[in-house]
Amino acid sequence: MMYYYKRKSNPFKWVIVALIFMVAGVLVYWFYINYFSKIELNKPAPEEDLNNVEIIDTKIIGGEISLLQGDVMVDIAAKGYEKSIDKAVLHQGDKIKTGENSLAVLGLDDGTKIRLGANTEIVLDKLDEDNVLINLLKGRIYNNITTVGQYQVLVLKAKITALGTKFEIIVNDKTEYLAVLVMENKVNLDIMDNEDILMSSRLDTNEKALIDFKAAKKDMFKIDTFDQQVLAKEAWYKWNFDQDNGVVEVLPEQEPDFEVISDSLILKSEQKIASIKLSWSPYTLDNFSLYKLVRSEQHSDLKFPDDEVIKSSANKDLATFTDETVSKGKQYYYRVCVVKTSAKVACGNVVDILVAEQDSTPPAIPQLQAIISVSGVSLTWTANIEEDFKEYRILKSITDPNPSFPTAGYLIKKLQSNESYLDKEVNITSPGYVYYRVCSLDTAQNFSCSNVIIVENGAVK
Repeated sequence: MMYYYKRKSNPFKWVIVALIFMVAGVLVYWFYINYFSKIELNKPAPEEDLNNVEIIDTKIIGGEISLLQGDVMVDIAAKGYEKSIDKAVLHQGDKIKTGENSLAVLGLDDGTKIRLGANTEIVLDKLDEDNVLINLLKGRIYNNITTVGQYQVLVLKAKITALGTKFEIIVNDKTEYLAVLVMENKVNLDIMDNEDILMSSRLDTNEKALIDFKAAKKDMFKIDTFDQQVLAKEAWYKWNFDQDNGVVEVLPEQEPDFEVISDSLILKSEQKIASIKLSWSPYTLDNFSLYKLVRSEQHSDLKFPDDEVIKSSANKDLATFTDETVSKGKQYYYRVCVVKTSAKVACGNVVDILVAEQDSTPPAIPQLQAIISVSGVSLTWTANIEEDFKEYRILKSITDPNPSFPTAGYLIKKLQSNESYLDKEVNITSPGYVYYRVCSLDTAQNFSCSNVIIVENGAVK
């Protein structure tokens, strides 16, 4: 007979299986509640009501060169620069530049006028009807804005946003110096650091910002005011103001690269012992950028930037400078020049001065006499009549029988034609010894001293 062994079933197995199904059910329910119930599966997207969709039609405007003078070049459709013709039509992305003694007027379709001075280059980055963006690479532009949209100019690391205004921007791309002048209304000025705004400012009418991008942050930005009536004395501004006021559109006289002026920068020189002191009348116009004091030993027709600069300053109030690098026996020519915000140069008069050789000849020796009384000791001496005479020094000592200059202290200074002195501290009743001497000095600090007068117990020896 054969037997089979039948294993008994474990009751805990069914408990574990039941728990697994319960946990799975809970997870499915949680997943449904937190995910599937929030997604509308296979639900068709709603059809757009094409009748209610607002279609935005961006209008791109253009521009035309309405006036040109001299060497004006255009780069149309990135084909390279070529000489511009009158009434040349420009579009978004085109470039325009002017040469020496040249200018151009660009009129946009919306009525905005952009006037380019000499040595200027711009890129028409964006000509959207509601968003005009000009990139100023170098030179100067005068903007008369009529657009109702946004008008911005990018230049160096700055962004200028017009607020319905007339304004000028001048940039020297080599020195990284920028000037912004507001003629009407306002502009916003942002100085950028990569994509971030480093500093911002709003400029009002008759305010100008001067920005030196090479300076430290604390010295980079300066706001000042200006007078448009003073600016109007210059041909460039007078022309722009006339155009703004509806005067017939004609070309202005071009500002020269170099000019000699006589209403300021009047230079004077004065020789000191080992230096030359220079002083001048300050520059008065608002287009000031830098003083350049130049010097030459070879020729009198000196100017900036052809000759040596011994002083450069952005301080418009500076009016004196002492040149301590001169040599005896040499002749020097000096001139004060101003670099304008347009990078043009104006210079004043020329002065020349021969630095005299060192004078080592002492003055004539004075002869000293004295009379003593109850009133004091009356000193008189022979007069010095030399041209380079400066002053007398009267020496007095009660210990040194041979007082010398400048070791011994002196009583008083006396000038020419005043060759006497009364010492009331010593008279005929004074005991002891007192020693007197007078010395003559010239402008080169040479000196000669007289004989010594001795007063002993109230009597002159």
